[in-house]
Amino acid sequence: MTELNYKNLIIRELRGEASFEESLQLSRWINASLENQNIYAELCSAYALSSPDVELVNPDKVASWSKIMTKISAPTRRFLWINKYTKLTAAAVLFFLIGVGFHYLTAEKNKVSTEFLNQYATVIVPEGQKSMIVLPDGSSVWLNSASTFKYKTSFNDQIRDVEIEGEAYFDVKKDKARMFRVKAGGSFVEVYGTAFNVKSYKEEKKLEVTVEHGNVGVIKDGTQLANLLKGEQATVLGDTKEVVLKDAKVDVVTAWKNNELIFDGMPFEEGIRYLERWYGVTIKIEEKMKRRHNYTFKVKTESLTELLKLLQVITPLDYKIDGKNVTIKYAN
Repeated sequence: MTELNYKNLIIRELRGEASFEESLQLSRWINASLENQNIYAELCSAYALSSPDVELVNPDKVASWSKIMTKISAPTRRFLWINKYTKLTAAAVLFFLIGVGFHYLTAEKNKVSTEFLNQYATVIVPEGQKSMIVLPDGSSVWLNSASTFKYKTSFNDQIRDVEIEGEAYFDVKKDKARMFRVKAGGSFVEVYGTAFNVKSYKEEKKLEVTVEHGNVGVIKDGTQLANLLKGEQATVLGDTKEVVLKDAKVDVVTAWKNNELIFDGMPFEEGIRYLERWYGVTIKIEEKMKRRHNYTFKVKTESLTELLKLLQVITPLDYKIDGKNVTIKYAN
């Protein structure tokens, strides 16, 4: 099958028109090379960030493909909603919602503009969901529940700038010529090539950076607050420059990206916030239950009901599930 035919198959897949066999064929093609992944990524961006229907060029105009990365029209800020945890396997297609948004005006004229340099691609992951994306430089980003991730359409310029509100795990492609910089709250995390976790939920009023390998700098208002190496964690408190440094259990911190949630002596009230995002619910506990219980256990495939029954074995409690609202109190 030719490249153009695969492009048509990608559009069929995005429209939900591809058969299961076609999806498998497309998945194998994507896995075959980085070039194929880039082509797939660009078409996904086109479909998600521009008009509902993407027109493919005719075979004699395939040469215009090379101009896409520098000739782009994205006059309106667009948002990508992620509604499931995506992963590329031999049996399913990974929707890489990455790259730069573009829009074909017509196949006949091949006219595009460059009003895109200051536009953002935005990925929004709702509670109870997770996602994984690949950036234009090949860096991978895993996004946890209730997270918003942004990057400029001019991402491949001198500084690779991204922004996260929520939690993300980054595996950054090494490039000494171009810093990779993550904005989280009022701080920046600066790297050139490494793997690390950033947690910065607005309601928690703190930034937590944990390094799996490599070297990471935490910067605020032009001041370096920490220089982290493998296994180290920095927590920046609120709007201050106060930072707490410690050694971290990286496998526990990053377990969520492998679809696991590990409680390691975690206070109950802190664990509640994790469970709310994990299951996409709101949990209310009795005030007298706070600051009294620490839990150590792992959540993987358990449903919310199964988990609450497990907690009942550990602690004498009652619970009530009413839609997305959960109430927990001590058993009488």
